[in-house]
Amino acid sequence: MSLRSVFFAFFIFLSTLLWAWGPTGHRVVGYVAQKHLTSKTAKKVDAILTSYSLEMCGNYLDFIRSDTQYRHMNAWHYVSIPDGKTYAECDHKSAGDVIQIIEKLVQELKTKEFSIVENEEFAIMALVHLVGDLHQPLHVGLEEDRGGNSVSVNWFGKKTNLHRIWDKELIDHLQLSYTELGNHINRNITKSQIALWQRSTVREWAQESQNLRTACYDFEKDTNLGYSYSFRHTQTMQIRLEQAGVRLAGLLNEIYN
Repeated sequence: MSLRSVFFAFFIFLSTLLWAWGPTGHRVVGYVAQKHLTSKTAKKVDAILTSYSLEMCGNYLDFIRSDTQYRHMNAWHYVSIPDGKTYAECDHKSAGDVIQIIEKLVQELKTKEFSIVENEEFAIMALVHLVGDLHQPLHVGLEEDRGGNSVSVNWFGKKTNLHRIWDKELIDHLQLSYTELGNHINRNITKSQIALWQRSTVREWAQESQNLRTACYDFEKDTNLGYSYSFRHTQTMQIRLEQAGVRLAGLLNEIYN
């Protein structure tokens, strides 16, 4: 194998370690958001997204991660906040983090002056992805274990890590398509709940994830995770996907209405 091939394989491997929600989860976020857009916003967003629908564009930021010209965006997908600290009390990386970049993308989509991404379409696709990322509890993680990536566990006997369980395994265990899961979690939401979720700020979404992350480690020394872990955490996973979709819709309605 050539050196170039080795490096390419490494970056593909690295990108799989860092995904949030996995393909199905990001599609669920976009699918739920689509259901909560105003007709005016939906028409504008559909006209801008020439290559993807809203539910399909959320994985774009993961698809491009192995491309060297986008490698600086790797830091955008997460933020590290120590236990007992708030985001405001932390040093912020110059490369940006998921909170900084979401706030910047919203600003640039409102002004139509793009500096951190290439154009309006890219900005929307990035926003869809990163709002989803921020709602995955381990993407507001601990630096010492890389948001659970360094925590080795087994999932139904298969070796993996804690981060991947939250990215992908909890969702895939349900054996639902993104439309089936999206319809399921969205079925009973009320207007008052939508209004409440959309009133909160990006930094409050991050605080929610930080508050939830401790429970992700509730297996103590038994690292053979399966039905019991899934039972304890599936509801949280579903709520976070629903909140991400509803809040993404709120941002897009604010920008395009």
